[in-house]
Amino acid sequence: MSEIRVTINGQELTLESGPTILEVCRANGIHVPTLCHYDGLKDIGACRLCIVEIQGQRRPVPACTTPAENNMVIRTHTPLLEDLRRQTLELIFGERNHICPFCPRSGNCELQTAAYEHHMDHVRYDYLFPQLPVDNSHPRIALDHNRCILCTRCIRACDQWVGAHVLDLDHRGSATLLIADEGVPLGESSCVSCGTCVTVCPTGALFEKRSAHWQGRLPLELTETICPSCGVGCRINASVRHRQIGSVTSAGGPNGNCVLCERGRFGLVNPKRGRIDEIKARRGAQWIKRSLNEVVRECANRLSTAPIHHDPSRVIGLFSPRLPLETLAACQSFITRVVGSPRWSIVDRADAAGVREALDLDNRLAPLAGLNDLDESDMFLLLGCNLERSHGVIASYVRRGVLHRKAKLVKVNPRHTWLSDWTDISLQIERGKDTVVLAAMLKYLWEMGRAKLTLPPELEKKLRALDDDEITRQAGVPAADIRRAAELYANAKSPMILCGRGITRRGSAGITAAMNLVKACRQKTPTGRWRLMELSMGANSAGARLLGPAGVDIRMLEPQSADVAFVVLGDEEPTWERDWMERLRTVSFVVAMIAREHDVMDIAHVVIPTASWAEREGTFVNLEGRVQKSTRLMDPAPYCVDEVAFFESLAKTWRGPYCGWSAPDIPETIRHLADGHMVPCQPKEKPIDLSGLEKMVEE
Repeated sequence: MSEIRVTINGQELTLESGPTILEVCRANGIHVPTLCHYDGLKDIGACRLCIVEIQGQRRPVPACTTPAENNMVIRTHTPLLEDLRRQTLELIFGERNHICPFCPRSGNCELQTAAYEHHMDHVRYDYLFPQLPVDNSHPRIALDHNRCILCTRCIRACDQWVGAHVLDLDHRGSATLLIADEGVPLGESSCVSCGTCVTVCPTGALFEKRSAHWQGRLPLELTETICPSCGVGCRINASVRHRQIGSVTSAGGPNGNCVLCERGRFGLVNPKRGRIDEIKARRGAQWIKRSLNEVVRECANRLSTAPIHHDPSRVIGLFSPRLPLETLAACQSFITRVVGSPRWSIVDRADAAGVREALDLDNRLAPLAGLNDLDESDMFLLLGCNLERSHGVIASYVRRGVLHRKAKLVKVNPRHTWLSDWTDISLQIERGKDTVVLAAMLKYLWEMGRAKLTLPPELEKKLRALDDDEITRQAGVPAADIRRAAELYANAKSPMILCGRGITRRGSAGITAAMNLVKACRQKTPTGRWRLMELSMGANSAGARLLGPAGVDIRMLEPQSADVAFVVLGDEEPTWERDWMERLRTVSFVVAMIAREHDVMDIAHVVIPTASWAEREGTFVNLEGRVQKSTRLMDPAPYCVDEVAFFESLAKTWRGPYCGWSAPDIPETIRHLADGHMVPCQPKEKPIDLSGLEKMVEE
C-alpha cells in the first residue's frame, strides 16, 4: 500500500491508503459520532450521523463508507455538520416512541448519548407516535420495535458473525420493521439464541429479559474471564453486582471471535440448579450435616482399610473438565502419588484412551487445526456432531463458511440436526457405521488418485473388486452419496474434518479413520497442522491430557472393582448418563465435591460444597491448544471447600502430619507459556492405518 496524506481539522496525517475516514479519525483520537457503525461489521452508512465535509465536494459525506484519499482536507465539526446531525437525531426521535425513562438502556444508550452530546432538549418535528408491537415470544430476548432505529447492526452481526442471517428488514419508509426469518415471531424463528444482536444494538430495541434493568445509570464494571461451557474457551466479559452475574458478553476471543453460544451467554448467568451450601453425609435415606474435620477423618478411615492397603487401585478419581488445570493437577496427584492408584479420569464424555491412541498423544497435544483455520476452509465434513447444542461457536464458523464463502458441507450423523438443512450431503447413518463410511471415502479417494496410499497387492485387489452395492449394504446409505462426499473432499483446497462426541466416545476407530483421510490427502494448514479438529466437550479436556493417560474409564468400571471414589465436579452439567450412575452405584464410598445439585448426589455418601465457575481462577487449554487464564469474578461463598486444601488435609490425616505431599504446579509443558500462547504440538506422525479398509473388504 502507498502512503497518503490527509488533513483533518487542520491536523496533517500520514497513513497507508485503504482505511475509511472514520477509521483514520478513530485511530488519531478524533471523535466522530456514529450510530450504525460497529467495530468489526461492514459499514453501510445508514444513520448519516458521521457525516464530514471534504474540501472541494458539494455536500457532506458519511465518514464510515468514504475511503481516505491523498490530499483530502476534511472537517469533522462545523456549524453545518452539527446542525445536520441534530436534525437527524430529532427525526429519529420523532419517528418512533423513544421514551427514555422507561427504557432498559436509559443511561447506557448510544442514541441518548448522541442526543446529549448535541444538546438536544426538544424536537422541532411532529412526533408520529406509531403503534408498534413488542415481540416477547423469545424465552431470553425481547424485541421492542418502538425503540428500533433501523441501524441494521443486529442484521449485519447475525449475518457476518453468527452466519445465521435470521434478521432482516421488511416494508419501506416509516413502516419498515425488523423481522425474523420471513416475519415469524422471534421465538418461533431459526434464532440460535446467541444474543449477539443484543450486544450490538445501540438502543433498547433488543434486550435481555433477565437483565433488562441490570445496569441502569450506574457504570458497568466488566471482568474478563473464560467461558467453561465447552472446549472452545471463549473469552467473556461478565458484570457482577451483589454476588450476582448480570450479563455475559463476548470479549473478542480466542482469535478475535465475537460470538457466544446460548450456553455461554445465558446458561452461565441463569443456572437452574440450587447451590450446595453445607457438607453432608448420607445416613440411610437421610442427609446429615457434618463438619469438614469429620468428613476428612471418615475419608481417612475408608482409605485405611485392608483391601485398599493391599491394592491402592481400588481408589478411583473422576474429575470434571470444567475445572482449572491447577485443580485437576492436584486431584490427579493425590490419587496417583498419595494413594498410589493409577485409576483417574476426566469425565468429558469422550473415550480418553481411544482419543490418545488415535492421535498418538504422549502427554502432549496433537498438531490439529485451530479456530483461524475454520475461517479459511472451503469444505466441512462433520462426523458425529450436533454443533448447535455442543459447540455453538464452532457452528457459527461453519455457517459463515457455507453462507459467505459457499463452502461445501457434508454431515455424517444418525440424527437430523439444525445444520442438516444447510448440507450438500447428509449421510444419516446407523450408529457405529462411521468407520465404514470413512473407509469407503478413502477407497474412492484412492481410486481417484487423490489418496497417497501404498497398499499391499492382496488388499488392492480386494478393494478394486469391492462394488458400490456391497458398500451400500455395509454403510446403510447409498454408495453414490459417499462417492460424492469423497469428490467434494478431494476437490476442496482447504477441507476441514470436525469430530464430535458421536465419534470420540466410541474408541479410536472413528478418529483414526478420519485421520486417514487427512493424512492420505496430505491436508495440512499453513502452520503445518492437520486439517482435523477434535471437538472436546470440556473447557479443559485438552489441558487434562497433558497430565498423562487416564487409568480408568467410567464406562468400563467393573462392579466391586473400587471401594472409594472421589468425584470432583465443581458445577459440571447436572445430567449424567444412566450407565455411569449404575456403575458408580457399586462403589462402597463415593465422595462428591460439587457446587450445585447433581445426579451424582443420588449415589454419593458424602457431599462437599465447592466453588462455582465464577468463583475460580486458573489455567485452561482450549481445543486448539491455546493457554488461557481465567479470572475470579467473585470470592467463593463461605461454605465452599477448596479441593486442593481438602486433599492436603486428607493426606496429612491419613498418612500422618509429616506427609510431604503438596499440590503440584501445572505441567512443565505449559507452565512458562503466557496467556494466549499455544502449547507446542507433538511432532511425530502415525502412519495411515489400513485396518478399516481391510475390515471393509473382509465383510
